[in-house]
Amino acid sequence: MNRRRLAHGDVTHPHRGVYVAAMPEQGYERCLAAVPLLGDRRWFSHVTAARLWGIPLPFDAAGDDPLHVLALPGAEPIRRPGFVGWETAAPPERVIHAGLPIIAPAAVWAQLCVPGATGQDRTTGRRLALSQEWLVVAGDFLLTGPRTAGRRTPLCTLDDLVDAVWAHRGKRGAKALTCALAQVRRGPQSPRESLLRLALVACGLPEPAVQPAVLTAAGIRHPDLGYLEARVLIEYQGDHHRTDRRQWREDLVRRQLFEDAGHRVIEVAADVFDDGCHALAQRVRRALLRV
Repeated sequence: MNRRRLAHGDVTHPHRGVYVAAMPEQGYERCLAAVPLLGDRRWFSHVTAARLWGIPLPFDAAGDDPLHVLALPGAEPIRRPGFVGWETAAPPERVIHAGLPIIAPAAVWAQLCVPGATGQDRTTGRRLALSQEWLVVAGDFLLTGPRTAGRRTPLCTLDDLVDAVWAHRGKRGAKALTCALAQVRRGPQSPRESLLRLALVACGLPEPAVQPAVLTAAGIRHPDLGYLEARVLIEYQGDHHRTDRRQWREDLVRRQLFEDAGHRVIEVAADVFDDGCHALAQRVRRALLRV
């Protein structure tokens, strides 16, 4: 294509040396447009890889967020506008995912504890990383997996996370990563469910079981959290439980099944986090004492 053709309005220039037919606005399209710049020894990493894997994060993506790229030994870290270049002497596991060169899920999880892994504060310039509780949320998601066609397929195993922590020992953020590993569980269906479990434990309660099996008249059902010996179940109701009529009806039946099976159901919504779940913890504590 000559320079005159490249100057047409239907061709955009997202990265120096790269031209595409339309300006990529989403993270995946931006990464796909950047692939020609990477060569065979640079891989998407840190917060960019986390978003590509669907790992939940405590902040939304912005269209102008830089792309994080890890350079393997023998390659120079990428240095150009719109990118954050990283380098390593110990290459982590890598895969081709949806046509993109990307660091494997467990290794990405370990990267997220490093200052700068999730970007910089635009006001102070402070390099940011995931907190310990959000490392737990991310680990829960990787062990549970994204929902595809009504089923969840884990993105990694607990052994993979253990190996990632071991590989990260002695590095920045290793303490938070190690503590998070001890709290990671498989099964939560949303970040809020993970945060709710952590908050109850922080309030001094025993850790509730995640998605425990409860026998009901309609077969096995799985509440979000539960203390089965005390027959106390906790259900987190996101806003879609209110706005989706079908979901609302299913929730009614679900609660009736649990109660008919002899369990007390405590339902909570997003405002439960307003006081750090202390009011909920008191309710749960009273319910446990009634046994």
